[in-house]
Amino acid sequence: MSQPKRKEETIGRETKGDEAIAYTLKELEIKEVFSSYSLPSFLAERLKQYEVNVNYTSTPREAVMLADSYAREYNTLGVVIQSPGVYLTEAIDVIAQAFMDSVPLLLISTLRSYRDVGRSRIAELKTQDDMMAILSPITKMRERVVSIEEIIITIEKGYKEALSNRNRPVYIEIAEDLFKLKAYPLSPAEQKPEKKTPDKTTVAKVAEVLSNAKTPVIIAGYGVLASNSFNELKELAELLDAPVIATFRSKGVLPASHPLYAGEGLGLFATEEGSKVLDEADVVLALGTRFTQLSTAGWSMKFKGYVVHNNVDGEDIGKVFIPQIPVVADTGLFLKELLAQLKTKIKEPIKRGSAEKIKAYRKIYILDSHGGLWPYDVVRVIQQFDFNKIFIDLTAPTIDFVRLPIEKPFSWITSESLLERNIGVSGIVRSNNVKTLGITDIQGVMQNLSLLENRLTKSKGVLLILNDNGNTMIDAVSSDIPTITKTPSPIEVSDEMLERSLKARTIQSFSELKEELNNLVENRLNVLNVKIEPDYKSVIF
Repeated sequence: MSQPKRKEETIGRETKGDEAIAYTLKELEIKEVFSSYSLPSFLAERLKQYEVNVNYTSTPREAVMLADSYAREYNTLGVVIQSPGVYLTEAIDVIAQAFMDSVPLLLISTLRSYRDVGRSRIAELKTQDDMMAILSPITKMRERVVSIEEIIITIEKGYKEALSNRNRPVYIEIAEDLFKLKAYPLSPAEQKPEKKTPDKTTVAKVAEVLSNAKTPVIIAGYGVLASNSFNELKELAELLDAPVIATFRSKGVLPASHPLYAGEGLGLFATEEGSKVLDEADVVLALGTRFTQLSTAGWSMKFKGYVVHNNVDGEDIGKVFIPQIPVVADTGLFLKELLAQLKTKIKEPIKRGSAEKIKAYRKIYILDSHGGLWPYDVVRVIQQFDFNKIFIDLTAPTIDFVRLPIEKPFSWITSESLLERNIGVSGIVRSNNVKTLGITDIQGVMQNLSLLENRLTKSKGVLLILNDNGNTMIDAVSSDIPTITKTPSPIEVSDEMLERSLKARTIQSFSELKEELNNLVENRLNVLNVKIEPDYKSVIF
């Protein structure tokens, strides 16, 4: 047993590795972690002792999925504890999507041994560095702990890094040898997440440009939500009387019913009102956005006005458009400073008639005559019901849902990177509220069928399967502008199989869907297999 020379810098008592982990999580106020059933019982008991709830899943991939949806829903850290750590390889796709979507995950895993590796232990790779090498491109930080003294400060460091500036997954592996030893862990260093502050001179330039603008427009990306600055966004928009356009992922950043909300999407995927106000803009203020291919229809828009681009990550500024003023800073801190400076220049909210203009430009979607259900038919039905949270995988048959009005921040949870279909299912299976809605397609269901079956009676809410039998997909290969194309072969899944395994109700019509939504079973998950006409037309493409 080892002991630091300065005992006053420790927590004051000897502990084993498992207690040091549980102690740290409690100190960080982490109430829930996700793990597979391979979690050692002694570690599970220690977590329970420290009042950390473990949400168990059948597989490590499912644990990462649930942690990911938890982090997205609550804008906080999702924590996974996986032993042995090598099984995280089955969750590479989910971790990669979290990395691209700036989702903070703390992945705590175990290393079989740090003393004598390469002895072909069960669940051991060739070298102890292999897992770190595999996860290197899709994690923000990777650390190994080989002494009990380091456990607390290393987990605390991972917590800080995951939540600092651009949120992303971090990976920490702890040698299993430490579960058999005792030592004095070092005291928490109270490391806090860091946020980039804006340069005041740059903010002053932005304030000057905006105060002199005639037709400013704000593009609000997910960074506004991630920084919890949606109230500041609303205040800024109302002060400037500036239309606000959301990205596909940031829906809810301004209520859809707000007079200054001009829809979501840019370029060919913009709404009519969004396209026109952006075309007229003399200043474009882009907040917390990377201008993704999906939200911009393959970067198909053109800015005629002066561009100010804010992002917490300087690498994402200038990749798509070269702004006249780049602002590398946390979006929330930037908005607070910008408002403070603008209020010295603008004493009363400006009135330019933006709300009236948006209302005049707005267009109602009219579908061609058709048989069967099209995706936008389903959107219209859902619009008549009050769902608190919507978890959605954006796919060919589901993407029309981006036109669903969203009123509150973090009530719309999705991804624009489209690396994996996991959000619709992982969000709904954690739900205990009948007014939670998950949306995916048949491929999303089949990929996550085991998780759905295991949680069917433990979850509440509605899972909509927009089932076109896998006949369509989003094609981003043929052109930068995504399109919907036919797949080479449909997915052969019978309605009877879904009814048998998921107790799904098959929906063929508008009236059937309304009837089912009006008669939900409140004590379990309601799975609705909504049959989509394979030759449907989308209102987006």
